[in-house]
Amino acid sequence: MSQLKGKRVLVLGADAIGRGIAIRFAREGAEVAVLDSMLARAEEVAQAIQRSGGRAMALACDLDAQMGPTLHTAIAALGGVDVLVNNVLPMPVIAPLEEQSPASFNDAFARVQAAVCAMQASLPSMQQAGGGRIINVGHRYGEGVNEALAAYNCAAWSLVGLTRTAAVDWGRYQITTNLLLPLADTPELRECHARRARIMDMMIGQLPLGRLGDPVEDVGAAALFLATDACSFVNGETLHGDGGQHVAGPVLNPARFG
Repeated sequence: MSQLKGKRVLVLGADAIGRGIAIRFAREGAEVAVLDSMLARAEEVAQAIQRSGGRAMALACDLDAQMGPTLHTAIAALGGVDVLVNNVLPMPVIAPLEEQSPASFNDAFARVQAAVCAMQASLPSMQQAGGGRIINVGHRYGEGVNEALAAYNCAAWSLVGLTRTAAVDWGRYQITTNLLLPLADTPELRECHARRARIMDMMIGQLPLGRLGDPVEDVGAAALFLATDACSFVNGETLHGDGGQHVAGPVLNPARFG
């Protein structure tokens, strides 16, 4: 498989979803740089890729507006960037709106600023190459909010606006910017399952496909479409890599049950 052969990919965020996308892209021939605030997590992803014969590097930096120097280091090491994946949303702070602190909002919006910083840093290289792909990884709470997640909801909605703005502003450079809303089998959801298996099983059972997505095979494949030439005329779109969760109607919210 070589749909991304010769492509240079920058992935921000090395959680389960970022890991899955990076591994899938490397499998398709891309050279990948993975950036995360925890170097060990980024290194684990890079090492997994290298063990499979792929090319990857890991760098550590805080995911915020101050990450410019590290971004430029990564882009220089890659020799440019063709695909940018902004997987930057933070872990949500769960509290009623009246109890959400300014720090919660600051932390959430710092991640959105990291996406902006990465996009601006990648632009010259994409312009020089005659085009590129930007994939922002959001959440369905950027379409319909959930209770007790004010800062997270606002950050998710901000990614919608950022994606659509870049699609309009940078389309003339043949850069497509799209939003991926995944639903993946992550350690966080497994932890939820360990605490309240019955509730989680009910939630998963409500999903049209009856299962969570695999970060590499399902979510990675959805991101791959957005990264390839097949996406050259798809711009400003929201792709739901969620197995149909968004069309299933109200789906049980495990967080409501403590």
